[in-house]
Amino acid sequence: MPSEKRSSVLGLGVAAALVMVSIYVTLHAEFFLHWIWVLYLPLFAFGYLILAIVFVVLLRRITRSGSRGLAVATAALAVVGVGGSLFLFVDTKASGWARFWLEYPAFAAAATVEVPEHGEGALYGVELPSHLCVVAPNCRIANLGYSNGAPVRYAADYVDVFEYTYGYGHFVGTPEPGPYNGFGIPLCPTMELAGGWWWLERCNGPKYERAR
Repeated sequence: MPSEKRSSVLGLGVAAALVMVSIYVTLHAEFFLHWIWVLYLPLFAFGYLILAIVFVVLLRRITRSGSRGLAVATAALAVVGVGGSLFLFVDTKASGWARFWLEYPAFAAAATVEVPEHGEGALYGVELPSHLCVVAPNCRIANLGYSNGAPVRYAADYVDVFEYTYGYGHFVGTPEPGPYNGFGIPLCPTMELAGGWWWLERCNGPKYERAR
């Protein structure tokens, strides 16, 4: 294989690896937010800028090699890597859906973790076993109340106390509509996932000013 062609194929491999890394990191953006707070937005903005620059450099090098097919493939990967990552960064619901399926075994195991009675224990619930910390940035699972007589387990993807929270709730059977008390914030199930898990977000409407 000529050296230029070999270099182009290698560049395409690097582009594919960048796509996977960028998507994976974006799906776990809230984990970074939980730990670095004010540095969160500057870090991701800088990261996406560097990602775009790297893709441009790769695309130019591959284009110069004369391989149109590899250049088109690299351009497509650039769109997915940068555009797809930005989409998931902005659309928390789509990101939540994708992360759930990526880490479904951990969510299935978290559904069996014992939680305290609603209103008892620590505000954010109990600590998850270390191998299940991928479920929630704070590595905790809480009890938001009860649906069909069973506790509603909640793994928060994001928490801003008394302002906003969204994340994953586990229900037994069809969920009652709520609202559920998400640390003082009214939460409602908005998207069914699998295995009893639903995506929970702040309920819309004036009657949901505060959770009951």
